[in-house]
Amino acid sequence: MKKKTNTVPLTDSSCSRSRFIQLLLAISLTAMPAAAQTTSPTFESCIEQGLAAANAQQYDEAISRFREALKLSPNNIRNALVYANIGRLQVTKGEPMKALESYDLALGIAPLNLPILKARANLYFSLGNQGKALLDYTKILDLEPKDTEALLNRAYIYQQRRDYTSAKVDYERLLDIDPNSYAAQLGMAILFQNTSKPQEAIRRLSLLIDQHPDKAELYCVRAEIEAEAQQKELAIIDLDKALSLEPDNTNMLLTRAYLHLSQENKRLAKQDFERAIQLGIPRGQLKEELKQCR
Repeated sequence: MKKKTNTVPLTDSSCSRSRFIQLLLAISLTAMPAAAQTTSPTFESCIEQGLAAANAQQYDEAISRFREALKLSPNNIRNALVYANIGRLQVTKGEPMKALESYDLALGIAPLNLPILKARANLYFSLGNQGKALLDYTKILDLEPKDTEALLNRAYIYQQRRDYTSAKVDYERLLDIDPNSYAAQLGMAILFQNTSKPQEAIRRLSLLIDQHPDKAELYCVRAEIEAEAQQKELAIIDLDKALSLEPDNTNMLLTRAYLHLSQENKRLAKQDFERAIQLGIPRGQLKEELKQCR
């Protein structure tokens, strides 16, 4: 059996990166008085050129133009947004550590800017730096207590750290904001699994399955809990359903194979192991399992 499931954090903004960049600086430029804009036309032109290059996916050129703007007007309050856009482009280029430096510079100028805080928090999160991500998500929630992305990701971190009391508080806050939140409901079910309350976890998953009958992951998570509770027949039934929805999911195939093997059903176990091999699992990795199926 694989390790207990953890909730999946929310994805980044649904806007494209170029849209984010465009919006971020467009707001700042239009918000400035006309007189202020005319005093630094070269700064403005560099920003415009940087935006155009970013939209054309010419990321090095865009960063170069943004850095030129920084040099031309080093004390400009809008440089927080310029640094933030450089950071976004560095993330796109696969340079996360440089992006963190850019976000740090941006927040040094505007420490309470929510979009920049979120960008840095999500980058820390994606890099596995849960400690710093947790600090940033907490800052975000101090500023905006109903930020659902920060709540969900912080709850996930608490789950990973086995701080189940704090995780439960965040999931409950999420459900107060949106009682139908799929992620929060799944998170709560897994919370009960992790706190050794399998029947409550199964009950909540069953309710969620009623709402989302085509979500393979729900059947898989419920199967894990059922297997842990020695309800292996029910677990196999749930995995059958999950695999009918996602037939090429190797994790589910292997989970079912091990369950069949534990039930001494070697023929079905071998079928699942062989199917997993067809889907890319190295045969050598399952050498011992295949021997047990003889």
